Amino acid sequence: MFGRLILYGALALALGIVVVSACGPQPDSASSPTATPSASASRTASPTVRASASPTATARASASATAVPTASASPGSTPAAACPRTTGGNAGNQAQLVAVRVAHQPGFDRLVFEFGPSTAPGPFGMPAYAVEAANSLSGPSGQPVAITGSALFGARFQNASTQNPNGTPSYTGSNDLKPTTPLIKEVKIVEDFERVLLWGVGLDHLVCPKVSELAGPFRVVLDFPTPP
Repeated sequence: MFGRLILYGALALALGIVVVSACGPQPDSASSPTATPSASASRTASPTVRASASPTATARASASATAVPTASASPGSTPAAACPRTTGGNAGNQAQLVAVRVAHQPGFDRLVFEFGPSTAPGPFGMPAYAVEAANSLSGPSGQPVAITGSALFGARFQNASTQNPNGTPSYTGSNDLKPTTPLIKEVKIVEDFERVLLWGVGLDHLVCPKVSELAGPFRVVLDFPTPP
């Protein structure tokens, strides 16, 4: 009888220990993994914000830098671009300059280059010419020739000269005319070398001429419009 009591007591003690162990607090194994991804997400968000701000600032700086050369690259109109280049005559013709005349007519100043026959090889006729606005004119030396006026034109003639092939002059007038006309201020020879003849025309202000050819005798006429 006494042995049974001891056995029952031992069983009861073991059962109590099991119950106490089952009822004790258990560790929260899910909380730690959850916290780790959260911290990782926080670290990922930070570089994303910084990377987004950097390209935005770069784009604004690039646009500003591009605008500067665009604004400064507008030089505006120049005399050479304002008036068209006028050409005429025939490159195979030969001629001698015999007269240069300047006069004012109602509504324009007129400049005339008159040509006569030449003994240079080739047919006599209107020599090839070009009339155009210029910023400066230079002779064979390459040095700019000073001509009075705020606007400048050049009248170039090919196979023409003020000197005959034998050395005698075909043109005996002035090489530097300064008329009293309202627009044309100076007409000056710039080059007469190897049958290339260049005259400079200085104007009070830029005006595009009307260029025409006349025959009997051959003449190149430049009419610069003026107030009546």
